[in-house]
This record gives sequence, structure tokens and C-alpha cells, in this order.
Amino acid sequence: MSDSQIKSFRNPIIPGFHPDPSRTALSCREDSELEKSTASKQAIAYAVRVSPVLYPRALSILSRQRGARFQLGAPIHLCDKPENLTPCIRVDGVYYLVTSSFLYTPGIPVYTSKDLIHWTQIGNVITRPGQVSLAKCTIRQGTKNCGGIWAPTIRYHKGTFHVVATCVFPDKEFADHTRWQNYVWSTEDPYALDAWSDGISFYFPGYDTSLFWDEEDGDKLYVQGSLYWRVKEGIAQFQLDLQTGASLSGEPKPIWSGTGRPIPEAPHMYHKDGWYYLLVAEGGTELDHCATIARSRSVWGPFEECPGNPIIHAASPDAYFQTIGHADIFQTGGGQWFAVALATRDGRVNFPMGRETVLIPGQWETGAWPVFQARVETIMRISDELPDVPTRIEENILSNFIFRDSKTIWPHNLLRLRNPELRAYEYVDGVLCLWASSQGDTLDGRFGSPTFVARRQTGIECRTEVEMELPRNEEIVAGVSVYLDFESRIDLVLSRRCGELEAHVRQRAPAAVASSDASMAIVDCGALRVIGFKDRYELFGQRGGAWVLVGTGLARDVSGGFTGVVIGPFVEGPAGSDKVVVKKWRYAEE
Repeated sequence: MSDSQIKSFRNPIIPGFHPDPSRTALSCREDSELEKSTASKQAIAYAVRVSPVLYPRALSILSRQRGARFQLGAPIHLCDKPENLTPCIRVDGVYYLVTSSFLYTPGIPVYTSKDLIHWTQIGNVITRPGQVSLAKCTIRQGTKNCGGIWAPTIRYHKGTFHVVATCVFPDKEFADHTRWQNYVWSTEDPYALDAWSDGISFYFPGYDTSLFWDEEDGDKLYVQGSLYWRVKEGIAQFQLDLQTGASLSGEPKPIWSGTGRPIPEAPHMYHKDGWYYLLVAEGGTELDHCATIARSRSVWGPFEECPGNPIIHAASPDAYFQTIGHADIFQTGGGQWFAVALATRDGRVNFPMGRETVLIPGQWETGAWPVFQARVETIMRISDELPDVPTRIEENILSNFIFRDSKTIWPHNLLRLRNPELRAYEYVDGVLCLWASSQGDTLDGRFGSPTFVARRQTGIECRTEVEMELPRNEEIVAGVSVYLDFESRIDLVLSRRCGELEAHVRQRAPAAVASSDASMAIVDCGALRVIGFKDRYELFGQRGGAWVLVGTGLARDVSGGFTGVVIGPFVEGPAGSDKVVVKKWRYAEE
């Protein structure tokens, strides 16, 4: 199916958290251009083999077809079945999507799709320490405000892809402009390994920066961004010199303060029918979240607001999808109009997957304001035909590593915290070897890079199984963490005491309560299982070949904030201690 015949789809189109309210952007170019690059062909084959279910966050979108103006396009669904990924290399047009990554490395994943429903990850923008450092990024004390990489947007212009994003340091003072560091990374071939440039930094006293080339005025490049609402609310803009990062128009100038709702942010500029349209998010990213729009005959304003604002919001307090906003508008190759926005399932208490991406049908007539369907449903029908999107996932994570040219290539979707200590991770002969951090970093730390590798939870009901082999050293602990952040997580911990293996549950949450009497169990092997339900997680060890319930944790304790749950193995212990061997790692969901 091509994007010109979108008849129905499932929401969320991008399952699992897409941290922070920014935008996911897309561009589109012809396959014939991609096939000029041998590196691209190799990378496509690699992506088809290893791509897992994508998790992310969607925001902005741009599609460009040969001989056409820039038009908006959109992100959609992700799947891990190779047969659903191979069309990405055979279509006339290919869409590209990026999502934010916050405290995780590699940063800013890049996805491609042919039909805006099935997606595969082809790489990441941030793959090298020199591109950006996350060492001083954390979560602001006493809040869920997570730092790191916010709000990437991708654009394609004259043969080159550009990604813009903000690296945020939330511990700094609100009025300190170094709290925000904005970058643009570029590449001509996003399929190549380590494809993206080191980046150009530029000054902007805020976040959620976006790029807009004004084809009506000599291809001038403008940056729109959000001023920090605690200092001064509003959307500001300046003209950027992409070669140097300098402003060509002086200090960023405020262009719109929104409709009066709090926290205008996440701007996107579009040009259509002689108008410059400015789409923003308002209301914060919780239950009052929404999207509003304004327009002007000039890129600098003044902007008049749409009388139908907000144009996107949750349908009612009892709707399944809540916190809908941070949207982007796009038109498919078949002429259909959609909005993509972030939302949370349930959205009030139990939503460990965090902010996900939904797709909303709409109309945008010539010279008129865009209008979108009021209620976002799990199945959105434009006709009676149902989307061919697999709902069952089974992933053998250790089979997704590739050894090529004397180098191990990790699956694109595996995450590590901040600037990982590479010597602590080694994949060899089908197993993953992990060593404790040489700096003594643990999952309890506000900073640092503990030995921890994970993948996003992308389904409400899921199962993770890990089998690990511990050394005899009783100072070493290992296990599986259901991780939202350093103070909101549920760990299934494996350790040795007096020669015996023990499994116990270690909870970190502001209001964690014991939810099971079985807080510790003697086990006879390193097999661990975590099963996720809507309201809880059940954690198991193994004894005598049977699974033994060790304890439970509440989903509400790992819900909220900017991100969502990731699940995977960790190791803690003294520096220089023996390795822990992960022999099995599987993830599944219904």
C-alpha cells in the first residue's frame, strides 16, 4: 500500500514513549536518488534485518517529491517483521522521520516508511561522543523534567538532510541561556553508518527549535523556537546562517504569544495559499494540552489566530487518548490531510509508555483553516478497510547484533544512559557480556552512565525474559530494570549470598508501596521474567524449571514525566569485577 491510499489506521501509530513534546519531522525523496549510494544499499539491508518495533514521538513532518514544492508529510506505525520493511527500498518515494532521545544514547533515531503506517529504523543522528555530551544532563531535582535531547525536526533541502534539536540542562537557572544548547546536524546519506555531521551550534534562548526555508523569499532559512515560559512566554524567530550558526537578523524576535493559554511552544511554520501558518502547542503537555494555529501574510507577522482554536485536543475527559497536542500537519502524496500529535493512553494514572504518537484525519481547503476530527480512536476508519499492522510482537534481541568488518554493529533501538562506558559492553559469540561501571555508577545516580542497556516498552501487555550468568563474586548484582528514571523504576535483582542465587524486587518511587509478600526468592538459575499489565508488573525468577513470583510493582510508579518505560538488563558492582553474561534476551507483546 502506498501513502496515496490510506483508508484506515491504528492509533497510536508510533507505540512506546516519544519523550518530550517536540516534533517528528519527515522528508521524502525518490528511491532512484538513494540507489546511487552503495553505502545506502548496505545500510538498507542492515535495517531490514535488525529493525525492531519502533517506539517514539512524533512531531513535525516534511515530504518532498521530485519536481514538487516542499509539502508536509507524516509519521505513522512501526513494525519488526522483515517482510513489512523491504518495501522501504522499492518505493517511488521514501519518508524519513526522527524522534527525540533525551538522556539516551544513541540519540535521535531516524526512521523510514513508504506508506506512513509501517516504519523501520535506519540509524541514529547522534552516534559519536564528539557530536554532543549528555554527561551533565539529568532530571531536575524534585520534578520529572528530564534533560538531554529535546524536539528534533528533520528537513530536506537541495540534496541534504538537516536535523535540528535542543540539548537541555534542567539543573541550570531558568534565566541562564546556557540551559539550552541548539544544534543542526546534516548528511547527504542518512542510511550510512555514522552518517551525520558533528553539528553546528547556534544561539537561541529556548527550546523546540524548527527550520523553515522560505521559497517565496530567496530560500531564506528561518528558525522558530519556544521562549522559556518561566522567563517569557511566546514563539520567537530569526534568520540563520547554516554554515556558521550565526543569526542574520539579530536577536530572535517574538512573533506570536499564542491564544492566551499557558506555555506556547513547539512551533512549525508552513506556507500555503499565500499565507504563512504558525502551528503551536499550548496548555502544557498534560490534560489541558492542545494545538492552536495562526496565520499572516508575512513570515514575521502579525499573526491572526484561527477562530476555531484549539484545532486539536482531547475529545473529552473520558476519552481513551488524553493529553493530545504538539501536533504537525501534513498532506500525503494522494492529497489527504492529517495531523500527527502526541497523546497518552489513559493519560491519568497508568501510562508507563508515556507520550505516544496518534494520527488524526482532517481537511485543509484552499485559503481556509485546517479542521480535524474531534475524537481520536484506536481504529480510525476512513473506509471499511482495516490497516495491515501486526499487533503481536516477538523479538529475539540478541539475534539483532551484526558483526561486520571486524566491528560489532548494535541494533539501532537499544538504549544506554548518557555517555556509555563502551568497555563495559561486549557482544561475542551470540551473548552480551556486561561489566560494572569503572566509576561505580548505578541506576540510583542522578548523573553518570551505569551499565544498563534497554529497549522501549511499546505495548500495554508485554513480556521480557532475560537469562544471565553471574560470577561467584557476591559484590556483583545484576538483573532487569523497568526504568522510567533514576528515582522511578522497578528492578528485578539477582545476587549471590552464601553461594546461593537470590532474586528480589528493588523499587524506587516517591510513593512506592509493597505490593507483594513475595519480596525475595531463592532461585537456581539466572532466568528472569517481567510481565507488564495495564496497572502492574509481575516479576519472576526460576526454580526447578518453574517460574516463581518474586514480587510486583505498580504501573503508576513508573508513569508520568517526559519519557516512558524502557526495560533491559543492568549490572552493578565494584570496578574491575568479573563480567555478567546475558545469554538470552527476548521481548514480546500481544
